[in-house]
Amino acid sequence: MLPEISERLVLSPESFPWLENYSSLIDYVGENDSDLCCEAPPCLQDFSVSFDRAFLPAIYGILFVLGLLGNGAVVAVLLSQRAALSSTDTFLLHLAVADALLVLTLPLWAVDAAIQWVFGSGLCKVAGALFNINFYAGALLLACISFDRYLSIVHATQLYRRGPPTRVALTCVIVWGLCLLFALPEFIFLSVHRDYRLNVTQCQHDFPQVGRTAVRLVQLVAGFLLPLMVMTYCYARILAVLLVSRGQRRLRAMRLVVVVVVAFALCWTPYHLVVLVDIFMNMGALARDCNRESRVDVAKSITSGLAYMHCCLNPLLYAFVGVKFRERMWMLLLRLGCPGQSGHQRNLPSSRRDSSWSETTEASSFQGL
Repeated sequence: MLPEISERLVLSPESFPWLENYSSLIDYVGENDSDLCCEAPPCLQDFSVSFDRAFLPAIYGILFVLGLLGNGAVVAVLLSQRAALSSTDTFLLHLAVADALLVLTLPLWAVDAAIQWVFGSGLCKVAGALFNINFYAGALLLACISFDRYLSIVHATQLYRRGPPTRVALTCVIVWGLCLLFALPEFIFLSVHRDYRLNVTQCQHDFPQVGRTAVRLVQLVAGFLLPLMVMTYCYARILAVLLVSRGQRRLRAMRLVVVVVVAFALCWTPYHLVVLVDIFMNMGALARDCNRESRVDVAKSITSGLAYMHCCLNPLLYAFVGVKFRERMWMLLLRLGCPGQSGHQRNLPSSRRDSSWSETTEASSFQGL
């Protein structure tokens, strides 16, 4: 899933000097005849293209700064305590790395949206693959965190704590391997193409509509529906256990659990719903309508910005909300020589295995929430 680029035929009055480049146009149509509709004239998409050029660079720039700072802080704090990381902290560390790597690609797509792709075919493949690898990694690691907590709280099973030390690392390796597998189409089919209709160079997939639809369906299922189902089931069972046990600390933990699932669903559901409508339009399940196509293109741009915002929310939801994470942040600042915090050091806990963002302690006290 790349940041949104208009895939429909776009015509404007400036696009009509075709007779001067007739041979180039014939070559272009011959290479892309599977994507062109022969039964209806192409739709004018000037508004959606102009909207993307104004909106996408701005939102990608903001998300790049916020996501890099927030996830960079999470990585710094967790690495400073790497000898005391719990399984949840390890997943959180990989999640922060995935989110940081994802937002690192956004400036490239911002330039692509504002002007054109100017970075060459090699970087096109690398940037597209890196973006998708970390898109999948973020969703799958959230599912791993929820499953780990589900076992710990509902079944009082310490899958990673009492097992071999390498078990959590092996789980992360499997997650990254799956993400690399899902991103193979980007390595294979992404390339730089010259769009003679718009007179721009773009980083786009070089496969027919059927392949594009298949890739989008895989993204919908593996990158959204399955992780959301795992998170919803695990946290629903966790909430059922927490509701039986009263107490202010556990009520705080319950609120955090709800926020986790709601944030993921609110950020990603609108985007995937719009993509689903776009899939139906490309498959012909919805009647062709130029106004609808233009609205869908604009909706994809807006909802994609909302979806990528989740990378900035993760540090807040999984780290800065946690009491222990804030305490470890103070410890890191003290080691870096931050003035005025010496009195706070005496109040810091000495526990070595509590989750950095936990409101409680071990499994007997509902670890990890």
